[in-house]
Amino acid sequence: MVLTALAVIVALAMLTVPIVIVRGLLRLPPGQPAERTAPTVIDTSDPVAPSGRAELDRATRSPTEAAIVYDWPLLLHDEFDGDTLDTAHWHPYSGSTTGGNGRHRPSNISVADGVMTITSRGRESAGMAWQPGQLYGRWEVRARTEVGTGYGAVILLWPDAEDFPEGGEIDFMEIPKPSRTESNFVLHYGHSNSQVGTSVQGDFTEWHNYAVEWTPDHVAGFIDGQEIFRSVDRAQIPPRAMHLAIQQDIGPYGKDWIPPLDETSPAQVRLHVDWVRIYGL
Repeated sequence: MVLTALAVIVALAMLTVPIVIVRGLLRLPPGQPAERTAPTVIDTSDPVAPSGRAELDRATRSPTEAAIVYDWPLLLHDEFDGDTLDTAHWHPYSGSTTGGNGRHRPSNISVADGVMTITSRGRESAGMAWQPGQLYGRWEVRARTEVGTGYGAVILLWPDAEDFPEGGEIDFMEIPKPSRTESNFVLHYGHSNSQVGTSVQGDFTEWHNYAVEWTPDHVAGFIDGQEIFRSVDRAQIPPRAMHLAIQQDIGPYGKDWIPPLDETSPAQVRLHVDWVRIYGL
């Protein structure tokens, strides 16, 4: 999992790609990080699944990275090649999970064999945030989930100012349902937590590459190098610096988002991350 060093930072040549039509929706912020700086828990409405739908082309589907397809210039990365979390870049959560149903504990994060793992057990889970300070860019993460009722995996961009919802939120991998057969991309914006999004069907217990591109004039989402979402509405674009966060939340959360733990819930459910790569525009 060691990344070959880039000798030259190449200029981006954006390709024309299909635009996915999405519809507006309202729901709770499923990706709110826990109390790294003691943010206020915001509950405004029940979560609902995005109404947009996208299809992955089976004929061309591959583990290709969006960064390779679109020639993105690498800035920073973590290949998780050591045996501990790099706290120079990452800040583990310590506090309540989203919805207040459990606790995030740094001890539930492990690094081994080139993979970072978040392990949820009962009412305990974990999450972590990358260092703040980036306005616009591209992020790509290779990850896989495990089947299990009561836990929801999410990879997102969260506002540095902790001013959700005005500061926005971009969930570019959100998998709340036990079967792990649907991944959601959700873009939050505005003081009333308006949202647009899309859902993709697949087996998300397998490794996939999830990416987001955030620029002054659009937000786009990708799975395995294929664009699944795009918004060019400037009112929907986050206005201030954001940072990457990775976490696994505990249900129940919303009426039909993350279900509660039940007798079918495994003793542990893990979220595995192979690598994280951050790119410039």
